[in-house]
Amino acid sequence: MGWEDLRLFLAVAKAGGLSGAAEKTGVSAATLGRRVSSLEKSLNVRLVEREARGYQLTAEGRDLLLHLEDMDQAARSIATWRESGRVRRRIRISAGGWTSRLLIDNIAGFWSPGSDWVPEFLTDLRNRDVARRQIDIGVRNGRPKQAWLAGQKVGHVEHAAYRARVVPSGGEPGWIGLVEEEAHFPTGLWLKENHGEEVDITVNNATLALSLVRKGYARMLLPTFVGDAYPDLLRITDPVESLTTERWLVMHQDERHEPAVRHAVSALAKMLKQNPLLSPGP
Repeated sequence: MGWEDLRLFLAVAKAGGLSGAAEKTGVSAATLGRRVSSLEKSLNVRLVEREARGYQLTAEGRDLLLHLEDMDQAARSIATWRESGRVRRRIRISAGGWTSRLLIDNIAGFWSPGSDWVPEFLTDLRNRDVARRQIDIGVRNGRPKQAWLAGQKVGHVEHAAYRARVVPSGGEPGWIGLVEEEAHFPTGLWLKENHGEEVDITVNNATLALSLVRKGYARMLLPTFVGDAYPDLLRITDPVESLTTERWLVMHQDERHEPAVRHAVSALAKMLKQNPLLSPGP
């Protein structure tokens, strides 16, 4: 038993027959007759008496009509609510930790409460699948290779080493190292290869250590859009060429022209292209 059969029965009951209901619903009288019969079978009751001058409701049909009028009113209320503009597309945006912080802390640069979409930010150590619609937009470090994905390049990301301009007495601070999954990322491997003997503090998520670096307790490899945004940090190396990546917005090919997705992609791309050094938080 589905709402469509119930809706069509409601139309037949109000019209008093098939021809009037067909005119209101745009569904043929023959189809309406079959749907009413199907509903009777699924409920195991007779809902109408089929007479020459039209359909007459049985007692069970009149009882069902009372329930359906409540359901119809609820459906109309939902339609009114939806048309009022309060229902907006939720756009799921997946990015790495640093980029997620950048987007959240500068949300006014690409979204406002009056937009026709609302953001949902997702960050973790794995790439959520755009193809399976786990997300709507992914901020990725390369052009999408699958034919069913579309992408827009919005710049590139460089990494360099930073420390605080003012450090506590005791000499040059040690390095922050990465453990667990991030130890196998390109940044983690670079740290291990170049400064493995100088690591003091370790974290399993690089974003956890920014405050330690700003307080002068450690040196750290950071995206330049993060490190250069803080006046209390000093860049102590040139960008590491081997760690430079492109930055792409990736979306499903079938979704790219859907209005809310298109608006979100356009707003994100504009912000990331025009403001590469926005501060990712205090």
